[in-house]
Amino acid sequence: MTGKNIIRIPKAVIMLGIVSLFTDVATEMIYPLVPVFVAALGSGAILLGVIEGVAESTSSMLNLVSGIISDKIRKRKLLVLIGYSISSLVRPLTGLVTSAWEIIIIRMFDRVGKGIRSSPRDALIASATDESIRGKAYGFHQAMDHVGAVVGPVLAIITLLVLFLVFGIKDSTSALRWTFILAIIPGILAVLTIVFFVKESVSENGNGKLPAFSLKSFDRNFRNYLLIMILFTLGNSSDAFLLFRVQEAIHKSGAVVDIVGRIRPLHEMVSGFGDKRTQSDIINILFLPLIWAFFHIIKVVFSTPMGTLSDRIGRKIVINAGWAIYAFVYLAFALLVFLSPGLQVLATFVLFGIYALFYAFTEGTGKAFVADLVSEDKRGTAFGLYNFSIGLGALPASLIFGFLYSYFDKRFPGYGGTVAFGFGGIIAIISMILLAVNVKGKKQR
Repeated sequence: MTGKNIIRIPKAVIMLGIVSLFTDVATEMIYPLVPVFVAALGSGAILLGVIEGVAESTSSMLNLVSGIISDKIRKRKLLVLIGYSISSLVRPLTGLVTSAWEIIIIRMFDRVGKGIRSSPRDALIASATDESIRGKAYGFHQAMDHVGAVVGPVLAIITLLVLFLVFGIKDSTSALRWTFILAIIPGILAVLTIVFFVKESVSENGNGKLPAFSLKSFDRNFRNYLLIMILFTLGNSSDAFLLFRVQEAIHKSGAVVDIVGRIRPLHEMVSGFGDKRTQSDIINILFLPLIWAFFHIIKVVFSTPMGTLSDRIGRKIVINAGWAIYAFVYLAFALLVFLSPGLQVLATFVLFGIYALFYAFTEGTGKAFVADLVSEDKRGTAFGLYNFSIGLGALPASLIFGFLYSYFDKRFPGYGGTVAFGFGGIIAIISMILLAVNVKGKKQR
């Protein structure tokens, strides 16, 4: 039975999953190290909020446009190829910046690529997949995405160790730069996979002209879903802040450095790198990709089962369960400050594992829900609107979060994260209630 179900996942979905795997390897060689890189360049939470907010908002704008165009020209693969190519070529340039604000430009163009590709890709998956396994197909695609997100941080750690131990690089910032530049390799593999292995049946329905766009062409139920997604996103700041919080906890506690000091082989490995402060920086840098990889392992394990579960019991139930997990984790992160330094580090591991379930419950299921609510000829536009709604709240969400974090941390040292994460948790609870009351789901067979 299991083998039969695996065979039923279309080849196009499998190939697009492999593309996402390579892309996330490249992305996650960089992403979990951005907070410490930004700190090394002399900036903090507010600029991090600007970087992530601008990046996601840029992506969301283009998601809408590319979704509309893909519905009309019916050549989704072309847009997917353009989008992945832009991101793969631009992303490694992070290693060449000389000041933190330049990362905003790099991230913006990286997200331009994402904005061009995401809606056509999601519509391509919907068109290639039978309705009865739609949740499973999107869950599978997300799982492949997360496999890349596990491999990426591990490759980043290996690359950093090779640079430190084999090439003798002593400066942690220089090692980070080279790691970012080398991320171009998996990005190129992603582009080549699209060119040679992703196939699309060309439709003759498109005439190459841009369609008239109106929200009125979608029913009230779908529009309500979009509005609730905007609200939820206002409390859903970038995950870079979670990494920033982890970095803050391990830096202040020194717990990870103490653990490494007790393990003789690891202690001997880092003891040759300059003074104690340099050794501490290197240990903390290597820890962030480790916890990020652990985070994505949980996603890999649960994404496909949760997508399959939504095929059986309904999308709304699964999405709201995911939002409940999100609220719990953010409220728990808000209370981390009340734990001892050592327990804070342990708690971050536990909370990251639980937080990964939020993505497993909601990412694939949310996209399958969009495909359920609209007709096939409008799916590119619908996915554009869905991604646009998420991105519309991304810039204010990250700016609000960064402001709350920095403002209250200056006035009540150590409690900025409490206010910021608490805000996100409350918004999630409100969104859960609205989704349950105001959106009708399709009955699953």
